[in-house]
Amino acid sequence: MYKMTMLLGLLVAIMSVSASGVGFIGTPTAGLEKGQWNVGVNYTYMSMDLAKTKFAGTEDGTAVSTKLLINDVKTQRYYAGVGYGVTDAWEVYVQLGIADVKAQMKSDDPNDTWTGHNFDDNFAWGWGTRYTFYEQDTVRWGASLQMNWLDTSWDSSSASVDGTETYKETLDYADYDLLIAVGPTVDMGGWNLYGGPFYYMISGDIDYKSTETSGATTSVMKLSGDLEADSNIGGFVGAQCTLMEKYDITTELSFTGDGWAIGAGIAMPF
Repeated sequence: MYKMTMLLGLLVAIMSVSASGVGFIGTPTAGLEKGQWNVGVNYTYMSMDLAKTKFAGTEDGTAVSTKLLINDVKTQRYYAGVGYGVTDAWEVYVQLGIADVKAQMKSDDPNDTWTGHNFDDNFAWGWGTRYTFYEQDTVRWGASLQMNWLDTSWDSSSASVDGTETYKETLDYADYDLLIAVGPTVDMGGWNLYGGPFYYMISGDIDYKSTETSGATTSVMKLSGDLEADSNIGGFVGAQCTLMEKYDITTELSFTGDGWAIGAGIAMPF
């Protein structure tokens, strides 16, 4: 009961933090023995601002460009995963699930206004590895690497009552992220405390297309831009305990200069 109360308290504290994200990292050290497997699920909520994006393309054959601001990118990931202990000090895992993405966007024109976009829930996946490189008493030191991919889209359309005027626009959003973290996992006597710094990178692209028809006239605009994180250095802290000698439960907070994330997961080794 004490372990559960402690973890719930930590999760409440995490959810009340206003920090300035990344996905569910987990311990930076390996947690499986050689030949051991685990299965589990985890959830992550991330909020971040992306770097200003150069948006370029054509409008009815004429070259156009602008700067696109993409802020308040809120991503929820629901993952199921499988892990394997390659050695007592080295663990690998894969994760599959669904990502939900929402974002506010506008051009850098001071007269433009923010527009919300709720992208489709689509398939997401990732993989990662953890390695313990040093142990002393109750402290283990390690490093982890994780990558995630998602590909989603958004569309909107409208038409006049008589159908002579129509308007449709679409956004295709695809990215992958890379995270490299280092730090200790400390045995606190019945539960583990972990954390440390990390390097975080996002790379991807966003494609926009609008088609406006008025009678026999059709106007088409196509724009594309590259996605990048606005801040690459961050930190994370989390807690993990084992319930009923069977289930590893983890909660954590991570943050960068322009984003933050909370995560929680449960896994069962076997």
